[in-house]
Amino acid sequence: MTLRRALLWLLALLFLLLLAGGWYARVAWDDWRHEYGIGDLQWQGIDVSLTGVQLERFSVTTTQDGQRYSAAAEALSLGWSWHWYGPVPDVASVGRLTVDIPAWPGSVSQNEPGESAPAELPLWLPDQVIIDQLILTLPQGIRAEGDLAVSQLSRPDERELVTNAMRVETPIPATTLAGWALQEGRVDLLFSGRADPQTATVEFEEETKLALARMDAPDSVAQLDNVRMNLAGTTLHTEHSLQAMALESLEFEGPVVATAAAIHQPQLRPQPWRLDGRLQGSHETFRLDGTLSSDAGASANVAFRLPFKGIPALDANMITTGAKGNQVLADTFTAWPGELEIGEGSINTTLALRFPEDGLSLRGEVGFDGLGGLFGRTAWSGLDGEVAIELAGDRLDADTSGLAVATVNPGIVLSELRLAGGYSSKTEQITAGTLRLGEATAELLGGSVRIEPGEWHLSEMPLRFPLELSGIELSQLMEVYPAEGLAGSGILRGTVPLRIGKQGISIDGGKVEAQAPGGSLKLPADRLRGMAQNNEAMALVVQAMENFNYTVLNSTVDYDEDGKLILGLRLEGSSPEVRDGHPIVLNINLEEDIPALLTSLQLSGRVNEAVTEKVRNLLEKRDSERQ
Repeated sequence: MTLRRALLWLLALLFLLLLAGGWYARVAWDDWRHEYGIGDLQWQGIDVSLTGVQLERFSVTTTQDGQRYSAAAEALSLGWSWHWYGPVPDVASVGRLTVDIPAWPGSVSQNEPGESAPAELPLWLPDQVIIDQLILTLPQGIRAEGDLAVSQLSRPDERELVTNAMRVETPIPATTLAGWALQEGRVDLLFSGRADPQTATVEFEEETKLALARMDAPDSVAQLDNVRMNLAGTTLHTEHSLQAMALESLEFEGPVVATAAAIHQPQLRPQPWRLDGRLQGSHETFRLDGTLSSDAGASANVAFRLPFKGIPALDANMITTGAKGNQVLADTFTAWPGELEIGEGSINTTLALRFPEDGLSLRGEVGFDGLGGLFGRTAWSGLDGEVAIELAGDRLDADTSGLAVATVNPGIVLSELRLAGGYSSKTEQITAGTLRLGEATAELLGGSVRIEPGEWHLSEMPLRFPLELSGIELSQLMEVYPAEGLAGSGILRGTVPLRIGKQGISIDGGKVEAQAPGGSLKLPADRLRGMAQNNEAMALVVQAMENFNYTVLNSTVDYDEDGKLILGLRLEGSSPEVRDGHPIVLNINLEEDIPALLTSLQLSGRVNEAVTEKVRNLLEKRDSERQ
């Protein structure tokens, strides 16, 4: 009887404890819902067992400051293990969890004085939560989807989040960064990673992309359309404090592929560009190194630096070689002359651009190595040397300490050209600057030609360049002229004032003379006899010029813009065949069509096959147009 009564009392006690526990659980549950503002909680398909509880569907909503926050789960299970004091939650797993957060907590209104947000999570939550598919909608159009595992949930200082594949999509608002104006765009990130309260490491996978509708460089010096950036393989690492919501450090590094549908800049032809490189950065600076290439085939090594509190910098180096390089340059730069053709040698261009707030600055160097080709109907070869370029504000300067050209051949060969000087102008009026020459010399017909050092303002047309001739060998001049039987000797010198204007090139009042003791001239009589018919004086001149020894040879030189050269020739000397060598003075005016003469020289193969072919094609085109 005593045992039976004891069992009854024990059962009654257990029943009371269950009632008390149920009442306490209900009160605790209501307090928790009230504390977190949970207003609507629903579930379906509950299944409770000794090992845990399973739900087919679960949803909860809460309202704060007029914003409705919600979460919905499918295939939710909560497992527990039994201890002497009862069941303890172990792992919660969710097949699919959708969370909608319309505003950042605390962004609408701040807590009242004295209030504080709950710091601890409910005791019934397990230490580990595994979500197979998380769909998270955040403020400002941010959306995330992927798997997520949370461990050490009950220990905030040791809590850890891990994802094997998470996609985050977020819009990029229009903004200005270090002087660059970025139009709105979008970021699509696919990554795996791990995070805890102190650090986070993320590795971006394929399909990780950044897209911007447009980027404008500082001072609107350039515009990039439809910029796309692929960050697959890049790693991001942060050190932070969640309690203070502060980012202490950020580092990222990895490969990058960036494209632009077009780059608009006055000196560039609009076309797609691509960058293959590697980026590295932090919360203080951004660095990008790689190879920039265009649809036209241009390729340059670039290094871009973007300190967020400093001056952005871009360094670039491009090498082009031969005819292929010429075509690349012609298809890339708007200022590339259409008549310029490079057939050999290389160009090495190095540029350093800086983007301060007060405007673009540029320093660069263009180096030439064995460059040769054509400019119109002029062949040239062996261009070597360097030109330094500097652009600051609205001023452009180009300087060279020495350019050398082996030959320039428009029909008569100029060799061993040397040039030193510079050019300065305003960027808005590049063709109206100042040209400075410290050295300008060349070898011509056994002698030399030079321009006296000086300055010329291109805005003050016409420009006058005094050409000084010295040591010109008359014998070589006669050999160049396309007529048989001409011969001569002597050394010429003089000054030829070359004038360059809008209408072309001309010479006014040039003077050339032979150096003492003179020389000889031999002109074939058959080319002059037609001039001597029925003219005794001309017959005498013709006879004398067949073998004339001169002591004085002076000539005026005039050349008009139509290409007509007029020589006022004065000769003093004698001929053994005329009056027994009696002194003779001859004044002769000679006219020559220089363009026609050069055409004749070019067709005779005195330049090269390419020029000869070009001249033939030009003449055939003119003939067909006339017909």
